[in-house]
Amino acid sequence: MLLQQVINGLTLGSMYALLAVGFALICGILKMITFAHGEVFMVGAFAGLTAIAAFQLGPLEGLLAAMAVSLVLGLLTERIAFRPFREGSALSPALITIGISIILQAGVLLLAGADTKAFPYDIGIYTFHLGGIIISGIEIIVIGLTLLLMLALQLFIHKTRWGLALRATSMHFDGAGLMGVNTNHVVALSFALASALAGIAGLVVGAYYGAFYPRMGVIISLKALAAATLGGIGSVSGAMLGSLLLGLIESLTVAYISAGYRDVIAFAILIAVLLIRPSGLLGRVEEEKV
Repeated sequence: MLLQQVINGLTLGSMYALLAVGFALICGILKMITFAHGEVFMVGAFAGLTAIAAFQLGPLEGLLAAMAVSLVLGLLTERIAFRPFREGSALSPALITIGISIILQAGVLLLAGADTKAFPYDIGIYTFHLGGIIISGIEIIVIGLTLLLMLALQLFIHKTRWGLALRATSMHFDGAGLMGVNTNHVVALSFALASALAGIAGLVVGAYYGAFYPRMGVIISLKALAAATLGGIGSVSGAMLGSLLLGLIESLTVAYISAGYRDVIAFAILIAVLLIRPSGLLGRVEEEKV
C-alpha cells in the first residue's frame, strides 16, 4: 500500500515539476512571477490535442505541437508583459499576465467550447504488476518523460554556454550584462524553456486525467507555484524537489488521512517550512545592503 502511494505521489509530483521548473526559471532571473503560466500550459494542451485529433497525428507529434505553440506564447508574454516593465514595479507584469490568462481562457472557451474533451488514446489501459504495486502505462510515461526532461535541463544549465549565461544572469542580472551577456536573450530563453515544458505538461496531464477544459491550468499552476516556493523559488533543483515532496504529501494524505485534507496538510507543511526557512529548502538567502 505504501509503495503504491509513493508511485502515485511521484506521478503527481512529476506533473507539478514540469510547471514548477518554469516558475523557477523565470523568477530566478527576473524576480517576478507570471500568472499566465497555467494558461500557457492549457493552450499547449489544446494545441497538442487538436494536432492529434484533427490531423490524425501520434502522441509524439502532439507533444511537439504543444511545445511549439506554448513556446511562442511564452515568448509573446515576455515581450508584452515583462520586457517593457523590467526596470519598474513587479505589479505591472503581474496584472498584465493576469489579463493575458483571462484572455487565453476566454479564447479557448470561444474556440473549443466549455465541454470537457477526451484524449483520443487510452494509454491508461496498459498496466504492469510488480508484486503488490500496479503501475499504469501513463504513469510510466509521466515519470519517465519528466525524468528525461529534468536531466536534459540540468545538463543544459550546467554544461552549455547558454546555461552558464542563465546561471550568471540569475545570480546578478546587471552584473551579467556588464560582463557581455545579452540579458534580453537570456530572459527570452528562460521563457522559452519554461513555456515549452508547460506545453508538454499540458498534454501529459490532459492524457493522464483524460480531460481537457479551458480552466485546467488554474489549480495545477497554483500547486506548481507552491512546489517551487517550497523548494526555493528561483532554484530549478528546488522546484524539482518541492514538486516531488508535494506530490508525495498529497498522495499519502489521501491514502492515510482523507482526500478532503489533501490541500490543507500540503499547504500547512509549506507554511511551516517557510516559517523555518523563508528561502525554501534549496533557495539562496540573499542579503540586501542598505
